[in-house]
Amino acid sequence: MDEFPVVQVPANELLEEQEFERLYAAPWQIVVILSIFYGTVSFFAVFGNALVIWIVARSRQMRTVTNTYIANLAVSDVIIGVFCIPFQFQAAILQRWNLPDFMCAFCPFVQTLSVNVSVFTLTAIAIDRHRAIINPLRARPSKYISKFILLGIWLLAIIFACPIAIAFRVEEVHERYRENGVLLNATRPFCTNINLTEEQLKAYRYALVVVQYCVPCCVISFVYVRMAVKLWLTQTPGNAEDARDMALMRNKKKVIKMLIVVVIVFGICWLPLQLYNILYVTFQK
Repeated sequence: MDEFPVVQVPANELLEEQEFERLYAAPWQIVVILSIFYGTVSFFAVFGNALVIWIVARSRQMRTVTNTYIANLAVSDVIIGVFCIPFQFQAAILQRWNLPDFMCAFCPFVQTLSVNVSVFTLTAIAIDRHRAIINPLRARPSKYISKFILLGIWLLAIIFACPIAIAFRVEEVHERYRENGVLLNATRPFCTNINLTEEQLKAYRYALVVVQYCVPCCVISFVYVRMAVKLWLTQTPGNAEDARDMALMRNKKKVIKMLIVVVIVFGICWLPLQLYNILYVTFQK
């Protein structure tokens, strides 16, 4: 830890380097607990999703359009587990940027990219399921078309993540503290927005919330509602049979409940991140 200049020191009192470290150091108990939590999440994110990718890639029978989308989701989750969770956790705990400077822009860029890919892929899966149920006799998209769709997803994700890579750089942040009558002038390297104005960053964050959350949530809700209505109104062909019709009705209700749960879970799971993005730029000091 670098030594920080002391602006004012009471008589007969010397400040050692440990006193300055205490300004930013978290209790070791908190560090251990958070390390276990973050490490566990990162491990299972990488291991579990890598297993999904391996299964889809290894078996030719598993390389369907839907499974290709699922593997794409797994790729984005692996990227977050490898490039985002460990490094962002380190910066959050230390409250300073000790990593190479290029990673200051790289880590938040990759995080935004991965979130974009995940949300866009979930939307593509919903649209694909909608097409299969609403128009079951229409030919399914080929694997080549699905590859072009995935390529488009990654291109859009990169485009919407680029402003983050442009904005963030390492900067020496100067802060002043008054503690026990001592005025401290502290300097530390920190990864922060430099190249965009506050208004530009705020506009970008708001636009990202629309792209990452509002539009996909509306699309997924719309297609799943249409799927639920289609399933509910579908009549069983042939003569009426009470036992068969009751079983089909129970299955319909289960599927419709599942569709509703998918929409609700999507909205709830992504809401905290989007609220954070809005609150971070709205109430930033």
